[in-house]
Amino acid sequence: MNYDSSFDQTRLDQLASQCLSDNTSKGKVIFLSDAEDNRLDVASWRFEDDSGMERLIKGEFKGLLMELLSQLMVYRAQHQQPNSRQGVVFFDGEQMSLSWITPDEAEELRNIED
Repeated sequence: MNYDSSFDQTRLDQLASQCLSDNTSKGKVIFLSDAEDNRLDVASWRFEDDSGMERLIKGEFKGLLMELLSQLMVYRAQHQQPNSRQGVVFFDGEQMSLSWITPDEAEELRNIED
């Protein structure tokens, strides 16, 4: 089976259509893994407004997103894609996008905004 480069965004779009129909918040989730199986270990939520972030974290969305990110990380690793252990999900209202980044970029993002 070949790697599908549109798989990540397709799955994010599906989740957004299920859960983000009334979201107006902007922000990002920085995530990474040190696990042997490449599953998600750490996620840092950074949003422009606390109330928007709280709505996303308190509902079922957070668990669904964390599970999806774990699956995407494993999928990427299985296909030997670069930077399969860290990335950033960007939120802009009802839209999400994903960037896979280097370990140094992930640490820099986490440290700058802590």
